Amino acid sequence: MLDDDITEVRETSPLLPRKNSDPSFSSSSPIFSRISSKSWAFHVSLATALLNCLWAGSVLIFSLYAPLFNEKLGYRQMQINAVSIATELGMYLPVPVFGFVCDRLGPSRLSLLSTMFFGPGYALAAATYLRAWDYKVMVTAFALIGMGTSAMYFAGVTTCAKNFTGRRGLALALPIAAFGLSSLWQAQVVSRVFTGEKGLQVERVFAFFAISLVIVGLIGSVGLQVSGEDQGDSISEEEEEDEKSWVNADTRAFLSDRSMWWFAGGVFLVTGPGEAFINNMGTLIQTLRPIPSTSNSSPPPNVDPTLQVSLIALTSTIARLLAGSVSDYLAPPTPTSHLPPVPRAHRRIYCSRIYILFFFAAIMFSGFFLVASGTIHSHPELFWLVSSSIGAGYGAVFCLAPTIVSVVWGTKNFGTNWGVVTITPALGAVVYGCVFAGEYDAGTGESSACYGWECARYSFAVMAGSVVLAVVGWYGVWKGWKRAGVVV
Repeated sequence: MLDDDITEVRETSPLLPRKNSDPSFSSSSPIFSRISSKSWAFHVSLATALLNCLWAGSVLIFSLYAPLFNEKLGYRQMQINAVSIATELGMYLPVPVFGFVCDRLGPSRLSLLSTMFFGPGYALAAATYLRAWDYKVMVTAFALIGMGTSAMYFAGVTTCAKNFTGRRGLALALPIAAFGLSSLWQAQVVSRVFTGEKGLQVERVFAFFAISLVIVGLIGSVGLQVSGEDQGDSISEEEEEDEKSWVNADTRAFLSDRSMWWFAGGVFLVTGPGEAFINNMGTLIQTLRPIPSTSNSSPPPNVDPTLQVSLIALTSTIARLLAGSVSDYLAPPTPTSHLPPVPRAHRRIYCSRIYILFFFAAIMFSGFFLVASGTIHSHPELFWLVSSSIGAGYGAVFCLAPTIVSVVWGTKNFGTNWGVVTITPALGAVVYGCVFAGEYDAGTGESSACYGWECARYSFAVMAGSVVLAVVGWYGVWKGWKRAGVVV
């Protein structure tokens, strides 16, 4: 592995247990770790990580074919929501286990594991759609797809997080942005290649992903490598034994830290509504149509779901790159054990990553408010504002939150630590997805569809309020970190 040839930053944090430093350790912190004789392996690892993330987001175009589950298969909205919830649970609940696999066995093993979920999952989904099987079978298929998504994505992100510690924000922004771009290009390919005279051929889409994602996962199982995986000679036997355990000293400190749970609660309150919107956007667009009647001759609004999915992917990707790069430039320097404090004469104006997080949370709030206030149902042509604002906020939070986790609690156990935090989006998707589905189904009456502002006003008001509550909670956590000497 890339051990002696790639240097990295030694991290310290008041929230982590301190260990004896290695006097022979020396490093620098450029934008990426310096490379010498094994640069080929470094570049292969980076390219493979981005490839993994560029393909992993196939599940993000779920809203393209979710309405067809209702039209072709006869699933009710609550049943469709059960499929999307199964996807979210598959994506997020196993992440602590996936993080442990990355931290102990390496990302390449996790990329290989993703093929065992993607292949059977999409194959089962294709068969279920083609033969119109019960929605419970589709739930099982998408639970597997969700696990494959998480495994492939996490393998790429963890590779970059562990290899590039000099610029944490940008190191995480690149693979996370690639993940956002995956739904952008996949939505365009699906709408152009797999759309025939009878509409979108969903079973062919699923078959395509069943094959292609297995190939990408196999490539990742070979190409993903982490520098310093063999640096075990300088630690004691007791420390080595602790590192092999499921919950080592750093992980115990992380789990016992109350501020982590408050921070994770904020992630729940922001990403949950974001997940619910992305999964139900196709259904929400249908509510913009006028109620079918002979007395109402208004034409249906021209809101293309494919365009909106692409818009979410684009704004999310731009926000991830912008948030990552801006936070690296404006955030105060992270303390390290080998670098002295920055001299006062060389200091410039700094802006905490928390303020940047607040800024994007406010943008996300505006999207939910536009729906809750009825503005979008009165002016459907402005739906792009909802997609853009929620997409930007959602993407930035998923870039800044893991960056903050790596800064506050270090990158050695980043896979496990961030895996614990990412359980919250799954729970949020369940809660807010059910809130929307309940309000929607209550407004359907005797028909299978709901039309108008009444289908979403209360659920989106709850989502908007949750974002405000998250900002309040994060502000309190940040004040506690400042008192503890944690620079974010």
